[in-house]
Amino acid sequence: MKPLVWIVVTAVCGLLAAAFLRALPGAVERQRTGREAALKAVCEPALRPEAHSAALGQIGPEGAAAPEFTLKDWAGRKVALSSLRGRVVLVNFWATWCDTCVVEMPGLDQLAAAEKNRPFSLLAISVDENWDVVRQFFAQGTALTVLLDKEKSVPPRYGTEKFPESFLIDRDGKVRYFVVSDRNWASPDIRACIDQLIDG
Repeated sequence: MKPLVWIVVTAVCGLLAAAFLRALPGAVERQRTGREAALKAVCEPALRPEAHSAALGQIGPEGAAAPEFTLKDWAGRKVALSSLRGRVVLVNFWATWCDTCVVEMPGLDQLAAAEKNRPFSLLAISVDENWDVVRQFFAQGTALTVLLDKEKSVPPRYGTEKFPESFLIDRDGKVRYFVVSDRNWASPDIRACIDQLIDG
């Protein structure tokens, strides 16, 4: 009798395991779809992003791979985008001579300060001619990681011709949102979007 019970129990366990394995991919996909829908519901109204980039193509849930670059900060340290993998990164292209950039810079600074203890980096890439004007602009200091691209070599890789433009990159190095012109980066809605992307 005992061998028969063992056979039945083994068969039932096998059937349950097979059913679980069949259901697992669908459950994982539903969970991913749910996370994407929640992210979209929070981020799109806050960011008002563009759906397409001239250089990167369609920007969507799958994301476009963020073009790699290495630039120096004002201490002379090299910062490579790839070194920030595992963090959410906001890349903002700007210049001191760009009025709209100047308007949004305090909000970016506040966002960087608010998220400083989270896996988040804000790279403010200046296309100014030299560090002197950038240092003068931030005479009171800043929470931003400021990089200089005086040759303007990085913006074309992202399809950027006018400033400011910003690219929100997920922890896997994919561009998830592309923003043209200024935003109030210190707003609670944008912080909620970034937090959701970090925690997603």
